Amino acid sequence: MIITVMSMSPGLRNVLDILAELAHNDTETDVSESNIISQSGIPKSEVQIYLNELESRRLAEEVRPRPSGADFRLWRIKKQGLEALEDQDLK
Repeated sequence: MIITVMSMSPGLRNVLDILAELAHNDTETDVSESNIISQSGIPKSEVQIYLNELESRRLAEEVRPRPSGADFRLWRIKKQGLEALEDQDLK
């Protein structure tokens, strides 16, 4: 599979970095959206936009279904997200 590395804004890269860090670079670890928001230091609405963008680029995914009664979202970094971070680090 060939992955085309798309340029990332600093904010998008920051949220992907935070997701990877909180997941310990593990694609099977769920990360609470609230933890990503608190680590980022940017408004919730902006983080949600970045997370949706990461999902549309197939670099991260929302864990579905949500836990019963949960009013928060869980996220996982995907293998492509880890590879994109590595590719960005090489530039």
